[in-house]
Amino acid sequence: MKNTKVHSWENASLGIGLQFFNLFNHPNFDTPVNDIGDQFFGQIQGQNSSPTNLMGNVTGGINSRRLIQVKAQLQF
Repeated sequence: MKNTKVHSWENASLGIGLQFFNLFNHPNFDTPVNDIGDQFFGQIQGQNSSPTNLMGNVTGGINSRRLIQVKAQLQF
């Protein structure tokens, strides 16, 4: 949060801040198939669900969005 003084008021200050959640929005891949007899050996079949969203692991990492929040606060 960055605070700056408001010149027309005595003790007033304006604060502006940013919050980023899942900023890079990259996928979290599952481990490759390690069964040598499987036809998909060495291939990645899906993605892991990681707690990269605001509500933990409820919707999973695949469904979590990139979130940017802006906050402004006026104190006087």
